[in-house]
Amino acid sequence: MPFVMMCGLPSSGKTYYANKLAEYLRTTLNKNVLIVNETPFLKDKNSVYLDSGQEKELRANLKSEVQKLMSKEDVVILDYLTYIKGYRYELFCISKLYQTPQCVVSITNSGLSNCSFPKVQQLS
Repeated sequence: MPFVMMCGLPSSGKTYYANKLAEYLRTTLNKNVLIVNETPFLKDKNSVYLDSGQEKELRANLKSEVQKLMSKEDVVILDYLTYIKGYRYELFCISKLYQTPQCVVSITNSGLSNCSFPKVQQLS
């Protein structure tokens, strides 16, 4: 899978699973993995999402970065919200242009009510 799009709401675990997937691909399959996220393009994460113009610019920067890094050999993981269907389609078209397979990993988080935590026992 040379191109992987992580899709999900904020704080749903996209970065965590992107890093886990990258670690697996590097260690087990010996692949060169590149993770693209919004961190290098942001000054203040919260202010970007308040202004649609800044968010549009951020999406364009991320798309440009993905396009620069895409190849048949390297695995590129986009760690971003990707909640806009048209944006995902643009990235799909770029992957087809480079003739690389792609997939979308949808991360859902239904809250803590469905999480189970291991029981901690004190040792005496």
